[in-house]
Amino acid sequence: MANQQLKDKGLTCTITKQTAGTYSTSTGVASVSTSTQSAYGALFDYENKNIDGTLVKKGDRRLLLSALNTAGAALTAPSVNDTVTANSVTYTIIAIRPIAPSGVAVAYDCQIRGIA
Repeated sequence: MANQQLKDKGLTCTITKQTAGTYSTSTGVASVSTSTQSAYGALFDYENKNIDGTLVKKGDRRLLLSALNTAGAALTAPSVNDTVTANSVTYTIIAIRPIAPSGVAVAYDCQIRGIA
């Protein structure tokens, strides 16, 4: 039901996850692999009383993200430092809390911050 509400009332978001690969001793750099997935979400602004300038900064937003991707399969759980693109704006996930009333995530409550 959460996915259907976010699909009907929200927007499509693209989550990008970067994973460090093998380290090359010849170049001194680790390879990076990137994967993307799409899910439905809803963006909210924080109320001024919640902005403390440290944990929640001005411009931070809250994203309620479905635990299912747009094809209806389980979303690979997003992580801190993954990026989310919504309405053509890219954000970094700062904090995340799964919403799992019965032990299985139905959505993710994400604090996101715009990339400067």
